[in-house]
Amino acid sequence: MSSVSLRSSDSVKCVLVIGAAGAIGKCLVEHMLQQGIQVIAGLRKTPLDDSLTKHEGLECVFGVDCIDAASIRRCFELHPTIDCVWNLAAPLSVETARNPEHAYNVVVNGMKNLLAAMREFSVPRICFSDSIGSYGYAAPRKDATAAWLVQNPTQDPGSEYGVQKRLCRDLMRSFVEEMPHQRSSRWAIIPGVLHSDRKWGAGTTEYALDAIKCAVEHRPFVCPIEEHATLPMIWRDDLVTGLCALMLAAPEQLQEPEGGYTLGGLSFSAAELFACLKQQPGYDDFSFVIEADSEKLLSESPAAVCARLWPDSISAVEAARDLDFRPLVTEVSDIVARIIAASVKN
Repeated sequence: MSSVSLRSSDSVKCVLVIGAAGAIGKCLVEHMLQQGIQVIAGLRKTPLDDSLTKHEGLECVFGVDCIDAASIRRCFELHPTIDCVWNLAAPLSVETARNPEHAYNVVVNGMKNLLAAMREFSVPRICFSDSIGSYGYAAPRKDATAAWLVQNPTQDPGSEYGVQKRLCRDLMRSFVEEMPHQRSSRWAIIPGVLHSDRKWGAGTTEYALDAIKCAVEHRPFVCPIEEHATLPMIWRDDLVTGLCALMLAAPEQLQEPEGGYTLGGLSFSAAELFACLKQQPGYDDFSFVIEADSEKLLSESPAAVCARLWPDSISAVEAARDLDFRPLVTEVSDIVARIIAASVKN
């Protein structure tokens, strides 16, 4: 197939989403469909909600597994109009710590398979969900940027989770360098993602969702991180707006190296979250337990280790400047109220 030069006038028309059934993926799919973009949802087994499948412009392809190169290649063969790929496939931080070999297969080998198929079928644009887990102790504690990761490629992220994300950035860099005028990569540093779904995974920042659920159910909460550990978070609706803006940006808009951007929302500590919960009407009985011995907590809780490694906040400056992205939800009290309201309704 002939290659196509990337120009500012080029627009994304058909996107393959790997990880479309996940907490971020399903909302990103819906957002893109609302923007009039055709979406190919690459699914292994889990179907999308009926409310999504009714949208015009969506095609669900089952049996697509990023660790199965043949299934990825088959998806491109069936849909030759794909001009962009969103790779969202990745276990969460705690899940990666528990099974790093499986995570490597999904994250790193999965990226290799995707890029190989993109080379074969001349798909020019790759987008990737990076994470605050890419930062280690050496990273800035306040307003960390994606550019810092590019400028410090040998920093130790302190976890297999972060190492795997870095390997994916390396693979994408090589993909673009082969044909810099025809290819583009973009990646977003995603903080903790907060939402009002009934279920969520076992990641580090999900402690906030677990705590709110315990408050709603009037149960004590056993906190897996240190009380004053501050972590960057983002409301999911804000996140998908930022991800879509990053995907659609013309190459010349992207001033940050390698197309990497931090999507900052808000930051808060466990203590701040708990205080906010106790201030909610009817929830002043909320209680929590934290292991007082910090060394014991760190030895027993992977989440506590990650919380110490990661920055307190990530920068919002670059995404506002280049993508015109500004989060709408920026207060922990707003987050708590939204999730409690949804929980009571359900």
